[in-house]
Amino acid sequence: MSATQNANPQAGQGIPLPKKETDLFRAVVKHYESKQYKKGTKAADTILKKYPKHGETLCMKGLILNCQGKKFRDEAISMVKLGLMNDMRSHVCWHVYGLIYRSERNYNEAIKAYKQALRIDKQNHQILKDLALLQIQMRDLEGFTKSQHAILDLKPSLKGNWLAFALGKHMSEDHRGAIDVIDIFLGTLEEGSTEFQRNYETSELVMYKNSILSEIDAGANIKEALDHLEESKDLIVDELARLKMKGLYQLRLKEYSAAKTTFMSLLSRGSTEDYSVHTGYMCAALEMDVDICTKVLKRKGNGARTLASLEILNDSQRSVLKIEYQGTLQETFAKSFAIKRIIIELLAVDFKCNSSDSTAMEECTEALKAYLQANIRRGVPSLGQDLSALFLVECRVNKGEYIVAKDPVDIKAHPVYQQIVLLVEQHITSLSEQNSTFPDSDVTEPPSTLLWTWYLRAILHEVVAEYKEGIEMADTCIEQTPTGVDLYELKGRLVKGAGDIHAAVDCL
Repeated sequence: MSATQNANPQAGQGIPLPKKETDLFRAVVKHYESKQYKKGTKAADTILKKYPKHGETLCMKGLILNCQGKKFRDEAISMVKLGLMNDMRSHVCWHVYGLIYRSERNYNEAIKAYKQALRIDKQNHQILKDLALLQIQMRDLEGFTKSQHAILDLKPSLKGNWLAFALGKHMSEDHRGAIDVIDIFLGTLEEGSTEFQRNYETSELVMYKNSILSEIDAGANIKEALDHLEESKDLIVDELARLKMKGLYQLRLKEYSAAKTTFMSLLSRGSTEDYSVHTGYMCAALEMDVDICTKVLKRKGNGARTLASLEILNDSQRSVLKIEYQGTLQETFAKSFAIKRIIIELLAVDFKCNSSDSTAMEECTEALKAYLQANIRRGVPSLGQDLSALFLVECRVNKGEYIVAKDPVDIKAHPVYQQIVLLVEQHITSLSEQNSTFPDSDVTEPPSTLLWTWYLRAILHEVVAEYKEGIEMADTCIEQTPTGVDLYELKGRLVKGAGDIHAAVDCL
């Protein structure tokens, strides 16, 4: 009896499976990794017929069952626990136990199981990888860094292991440590390696190192970061990203003249439609405070808004920007849509702040008229949304900032809104006449021009919650062009705003 028990591999005895069963167990693992669950279950059952208490096989079978749906989950968990009880000193059993907990989203228990597995097999690469993944998911940055260090010790020849360890140092705010890791990695390479040549991977590594340099001492290390950026420019492929970073560094160092030149270089390279570049250019031209420059350039989701519509500027600052954009930039980049849009923005803000000034009103009106006519002729459905970004009001929470007005009362009282409505009404009246022309124009417009003018008027009704008038205008559009998809979408929004959701669904 004792001889039979000793021949049977059981918990803690350290006796391996016979060769045939060992090969079958490897097949079980292979089938699990390739998601051939039926074959894996069959191979596991073959081992368990001869060794029904073999812990690792029980755990692997439970893991395979767990991957086959919720109806097998209870059986899978019971089988894994049974396998673990039968072989508490197996790293495979503890690893599988952790995988089960991970599938149940019990990440803390999964981490405990992985750590127990590593006490048994300290150099298991797969367990270390799984542990590091969960640690970063649970924001255990110190543990993640230690795990990546252990992985790096095991496989120092892999570039990814070096970068993951540097990332751990970086996220733990050990910036110098992260840079040291990158430098040590580069020091291990032979001369002539691809990492020293100009390619995308090298470029991204250089930019990553540069971003870490800029964060040292809470951003007080900008000069070193700028010097590094200049030294490494021959290795950087993404020249636009390099110039953007360079311009931001120069602004933070108060090198406004150099920053202006850098942002102009970006515009010359084709970034005329990038509003963040225009914001940087404005910051340099106005020599704005460093904190404001950093805030507006790092803010996400600005869309077509720039410094002029994000921060409240005084009359002299707006005057400087109007000279820059209506002069040099408009002449140099005559085809740029963004520059034309920014000029409208500047004039609209100027008109809002000086609504009683007849000169400001005339300049804004003329610019709006040209902008409206150009976009109405093209049939731009998003024109209403574009113009809504001009309805700026002072933010009540963050003083000194603009926000786009959302309240219908604020919008209706806004001087720019009132001026746009007046212009659109004049256009509708003129286009509805026999000659079908814009005011002060002899060019006959096609019927679609009147359609898109009606469409814009309906949107202007929508933003101030005049749903009845908006629906009537949308019906006029649909009567003229029953095949216009945008028209039905607009009517659906208006009807929904009026409170009839079922009718809105019918419109769509």
